[in-house]
Amino acid sequence: LRGFRMRVSLPPSQATAFSTAAPAATRLDESVLRRSLLISAAVLAGSPLVQRAIALETSETLADERFLYSLSYPSGWNPTQKPVKTHLSEALLNSPRKGVSLGVTVDPVKIDSLEAFGTPEEVADRVLAVEEGRDGVLDVQLRSLAADAGKPSYYTIEYFVESTRGKKVYLCKYCIAQKRLYVLQTQAKVVDYDSAASDVQQQLRAIVASFRVSVPS
Repeated sequence: LRGFRMRVSLPPSQATAFSTAAPAATRLDESVLRRSLLISAAVLAGSPLVQRAIALETSETLADERFLYSLSYPSGWNPTQKPVKTHLSEALLNSPRKGVSLGVTVDPVKIDSLEAFGTPEEVADRVLAVEEGRDGVLDVQLRSLAADAGKPSYYTIEYFVESTRGKKVYLCKYCIAQKRLYVLQTQAKVVDYDSAASDVQQQLRAIVASFRVSVPS
């Protein structure tokens, strides 16, 4: 995952750092890393149920029957598209509030679980290191990190990026199931995300908490 431009390419040195960080038997192939892994990061703890209900009191459902994932999002968000498709599957939605958006991508991988690739801390460290190496990036800070173990498991990460293009918060959720990497990325300007007078943070946390991937029994 700027302005929801999908970040689909890594500097060669950063891609190498990712591909060599894990044992050969568990590495994601470089093309998937380039297209997906750095679109976001790992798993943030969901907001309380009351906050979720308020944030998504009037909501719509995005469900993909082919790739077996679903999430809820506020009514009034609009689907959009990139000029060029760079993933096996991708869905993008923009909020009526400028700079607030979500995207879901799906790509094939060679492993069966997030745990096979690394711990939440390892994934977060790699993602933040790559962010720090991007052109125009001035500061990157991890805000929160969590893991939801299960079948499938989820990693969520919330992090802050300051660049020459502005200050943003990214709240993302990862899942690997059936040898597919699922990435949900939400983002907002930090001034909107952190404002006590705004419901943006509650909305994005509710979206992330609702994201689920189904595993056939």
